[in-house]
Amino acid sequence: MTNSREILPDVYWLYEEGPDRSGMIEAMEPIPDWYDPDDPVYIPQCAYLIDGAEHSLLFDTLSPASTEHVLAELDALLDEPLEYLVVSHPDVPHAGNAPAIMAEHGAELVAPRYGDDHELYRLDDALLVGEGDSIDLGSFVVDFHEATFLDAPVSLWMSERTEEMLFPVDWLGFPHHASEQLRFVDELEHDLDGTRLLQFHGRVLFWHQYVDVDKVQREIDRLKRYYDPAWILPSHGLVIRDDALAYMDQLKGVVEEIQRRERIGTLG
Repeated sequence: MTNSREILPDVYWLYEEGPDRSGMIEAMEPIPDWYDPDDPVYIPQCAYLIDGAEHSLLFDTLSPASTEHVLAELDALLDEPLEYLVVSHPDVPHAGNAPAIMAEHGAELVAPRYGDDHELYRLDDALLVGEGDSIDLGSFVVDFHEATFLDAPVSLWMSERTEEMLFPVDWLGFPHHASEQLRFVDELEHDLDGTRLLQFHGRVLFWHQYVDVDKVQREIDRLKRYYDPAWILPSHGLVIRDDALAYMDQLKGVVEEIQRRERIGTLG
């Protein structure tokens, strides 16, 4: 199922729940206090639509399981066809609906300039962007960045200047209950803690097992200074609009825990 929430004027959060991940949480020892066995657990796919005064942009596409839904959302939310379609990286949950959206809207495809597999992923005709590149949408300006924490060489992050939003893609993802769908993190009954962050990062960014922890923690501090976001809009979690730097800080302890233990599993 896909639906959406307007999180700021002309900024929309498009959401796809994915499969129930309750078994992942039930396998934890101990089972965390926030878990309710009667409430399904999701690690969602998220895309974000910015409808600027002059141009519109969609960041990521959701998965092909939601093709009809994402097209319907775009039709409902936009008065004119989508103009820019940004794919953060070519994984299916992020780019899987690009052909359908481009066919329907004629949007210009925007893709990372990093990596060397663009032809393989049919991105060689895209507008390739990276650090130092931006798109002015009129009432919003988005900037593109080399992804710091990634799971594919062809990857980018995005930020937005007016509202100080950061789109860190696979970083800061986490599971949540069905009843928490499309809620901001500050609206949750239970705090977002390291147990949730560990379950996602330990499976998707598992290479943290092999890093220099001190170096990664210093890099997180650098990211806090560089971006200083008011909002964090992850691809696989819930939107953070309050105390964003504190949640970035939590990842320092998560990296330590990932390295301390064996791999906790995969995200199939």
